[in-house]
Amino acid sequence: MVNIRDYVQEELKKYDGIYLPVRAGILEQIFIKKLSPKKLHPNPDDEFCFPDIGPSDEIIGKYMKQIRFNQMHSMPLFDEPLIIEKIRPDGYMMLNGHHRWAAALMMNLKTIPVSVTNVTQLSDIIGQMEKTNRSKRASINLDDVVFCQDNAGPAEKPLFFPFNRIFPERIREGIPGLVYALQNAGYDVWVYTAGYASADYISQLFRQHRIKVDGIINGANRLKSAKGNILSSAKDLMEKKYRITLNIDTDTVSWIRSDTKDFDAIDIDKESENWAHQVIEIIRKLKDL
Repeated sequence: MVNIRDYVQEELKKYDGIYLPVRAGILEQIFIKKLSPKKLHPNPDDEFCFPDIGPSDEIIGKYMKQIRFNQMHSMPLFDEPLIIEKIRPDGYMMLNGHHRWAAALMMNLKTIPVSVTNVTQLSDIIGQMEKTNRSKRASINLDDVVFCQDNAGPAEKPLFFPFNRIFPERIREGIPGLVYALQNAGYDVWVYTAGYASADYISQLFRQHRIKVDGIINGANRLKSAKGNILSSAKDLMEKKYRITLNIDTDTVSWIRSDTKDFDAIDIDKESENWAHQVIEIIRKLKDL
């Protein structure tokens, strides 16, 4: 049986300083649903790989029991696939699911379920900024603001079949009009998410709702801990490009000037059926900023 701690440390040494995330093509994202655990590499930024924390034998054992049970009953190995990104010189790096991977590796499984994504890189952010000449930016959280969590609250009409199966997420009512109003008021619209849904997927979902944003950042929490702190570098670049940043939350619209650091926040009723209209009214009042 594999000694998982030794295996992880050997993998980290092998790829230290030489691995590089690369973009996976749309066909890879669509068709690669299973891979050998040996083609997956541990993520050095994950606590699983920290020597003072390391893998949990208890958690690995729990997943090994789950795998055996699911195999006996012809059930899927896991509730969710492992999220992975393509790297050079070979294989894929895990963004989550290290303990599930360790259990599969120790049980010598041939394949495990995966989902390939592309995590935002600093070069992606720079490229998106270079496409526009606006001097104001609006930042919106995809998970909390754009999506209707648990389908709560008014939502845009569901998509027709088969798109409602491909894109099951429900969009908060008024988001398409809000994005349109922001761009008409001179704002670049950026959405960000802590999740790992690829920018390609998010763009396609938005397209079905006639939404076109100017920038997409996924895996935001990972970027905070990544070497070189990508989000910090991106923030510095954005402060140089955008003189105004508007942050739109479910219950607050706040703005800040990058030059003077002047700041203000305006409360809104997050339970209101006219939520988007409230935000649009605030945008109109801020037009002279």
